[in-house]
Amino acid sequence: MFNKKVQIKLSKNISQPSIAILKFTQEEYKELECWKGINNELYLIDETTNVELNCQISPYGMGATPEEIETEYNMFILVNNMDLNMDEKVYTFLIMSREKEEVVLPDGHAYNPWAKTTGVFLDNQESNARTIVSIGGKLFTRYLYSHELMKPYYYPLIGPQAKSLIQDGPDDHLHHHGLWWGHDGVNGHQLYHEFRGEGRQSHIKFLAHFGGTVIGQITDVIDWCSAKGERLLKETRTMRIYNLPNEARYIDVCSQLHATDGDVQFSNTKEGGFPFIRVNEQLSVLHTGTITSSTGKKGEKELMGQEADWVDYSGKLLDVDYSGIFLNGVELKDKVPVKTNIDVGIAIFLHPDSDDYPTKWFVRNSGAFTSSNFHFGNGYRLTSGNKYTFKQRIYIHTGSCEESNMAKNYEEYKNPLVAIYKLIAK
Repeated sequence: MFNKKVQIKLSKNISQPSIAILKFTQEEYKELECWKGINNELYLIDETTNVELNCQISPYGMGATPEEIETEYNMFILVNNMDLNMDEKVYTFLIMSREKEEVVLPDGHAYNPWAKTTGVFLDNQESNARTIVSIGGKLFTRYLYSHELMKPYYYPLIGPQAKSLIQDGPDDHLHHHGLWWGHDGVNGHQLYHEFRGEGRQSHIKFLAHFGGTVIGQITDVIDWCSAKGERLLKETRTMRIYNLPNEARYIDVCSQLHATDGDVQFSNTKEGGFPFIRVNEQLSVLHTGTITSSTGKKGEKELMGQEADWVDYSGKLLDVDYSGIFLNGVELKDKVPVKTNIDVGIAIFLHPDSDDYPTKWFVRNSGAFTSSNFHFGNGYRLTSGNKYTFKQRIYIHTGSCEESNMAKNYEEYKNPLVAIYKLIAK
């Protein structure tokens, strides 16, 4: 047991699971890191009920320069399984450590190589130029960064009932890659569509790449180049992924554009987003979907070019239960697949610290949307040596927008639970 405690003020109105954050000084962080040791992991125990909470310390922030990631000394605490029956109470936890389980992925073919992993696990496959992200032993997303691609992107994003809420390369827009970044006029060069003669984004290196019991994080450096290979700017891109259930899961995004090679002029075009999302076709308004904003406006006509703190895309995904169709390899002729619809959604929250806050949104009934589009500001000029920062949270949920307490979840994003660090009385 460590010689300090963690305290968190909780109430019965707190959603569980939630993430609480404890901010350290450098000295406090180094002391705890030294006590923990290299091969151990931390956890917390409620001193009155012995309920255990997963926690994880990290020295990495969300922001970065092209050379290094920003330093932030934090503990991330997964608040779960707490009996919260009071309006408000301060809970006190002891800091404990235990040996970290060694993860050995199976050789050769396996149905699910990550099945025995816990928390957020990152499997970086350099030969395949991709990182597989699993949560609780199941696939969540893949980060695809091959130089053969026009741009790195994330696909899928797995939510309720193991369904992806985004789609890659739909027939109407082959350049829409699930969760992607791009702009169609960067110093006159196109880096959005994928036609002949267009520029591309190239993954250069990872600044952070780790998983853990509470969070995983990918921070990488990306060069934006013209079709002739002339570098136009550098981007640092961070995705922080939390160990939350697929019924209510979120990831934090920080994209920073760095004018490392002179001024960068972003033209006035609607073809751009930092990032863009293309939802699963079934969630589009053309099928079952509804677009809702924090202002109460709905649909493309009401929302396009309007300010909002968040926008949500909710609808129904088809789920097919094939159980009972086969028994010991023999087809059961009297059984038919059971088809049901599940209510799900995906939202983007814009952080007040984002350089484009407040922002005007780009939304399409067909399924594309972004909070970050220079079109509504008549373009943007990023002067040499400066940077521009976008900060968002992507929130995946079960149920409709109204059923998902979107305003409450957005407030948690702006003002997360805060933990306090205290010395144990001798």
